Amino acid sequence: MTVSWWKPKKNEYTWMLMSIFCFLLPLAGCANKYRVDLIEKPISNIPATSHFYIMLSEDGRFEQIVYAGSGQLASSAVHSVLQRNGVKSTQASSIQTLAEATAEAASVGADYILQPIILHWEDRATEWSGRPDRITIKYVVVDLKNSEKVASMIVSASSKWATLGGDHPQDLVPKTVQDFIDNVF
Repeated sequence: MTVSWWKPKKNEYTWMLMSIFCFLLPLAGCANKYRVDLIEKPISNIPATSHFYIMLSEDGRFEQIVYAGSGQLASSAVHSVLQRNGVKSTQASSIQTLAEATAEAASVGADYILQPIILHWEDRATEWSGRPDRITIKYVVVDLKNSEKVASMIVSASSKWATLGGDHPQDLVPKTVQDFIDNVF
C-alpha cells in the first residue's frame, strides 16, 4: 500500500501564506508600548527603606475632555506599586500645593514626596476605532530634608491595538511607576 501526500500547487501556496499572514497580523498589536521621554536620575540611589508621601494628581485631560477620577487612579496606582515593592508610602487624600504636601509629609514622617503629574490622558474605544489609549505622566521626587528635586522622569505609554474592550489608560500606569522606581532605587 502506498501513501500519497498532498502536493499543493503554486496558487495553493499563496492561499496558505495569505491565511497564515491574516492569522498572525492581529497578534502584532497585542502589546502595550512604553517609552521613557526624559529621566533625571538621583546622584545616588534612593534607599528602598525610605518613606514616600504620594501627592494626589490633578485629573488628566485630552483636548477639552477632563477624565474625572483619573488623578486618583494614577496616585492609587503609584501607592499600590510602591507597596508591592515593599516601600512605605502614605497617599494624600486631596490635591495640594507642594508647600502643603511638604508640611503634610513632614507630619507623617516621610522622607520624600513623590508627585505624579498627568501630562496626557486619552481614553479611546480602541477596539472599534483602532486608536490606542495613551498616557504621559511625569514623576517627581522631592527630598524633604532640603526641599530639592532629586529625580524625575517622563514616561509615555499606549495601549495595544487588540484590546477586546478591556483596557483603559489607568491599566498603563503601574508599568510606568515600576519603570520609574527601578531607575531611582
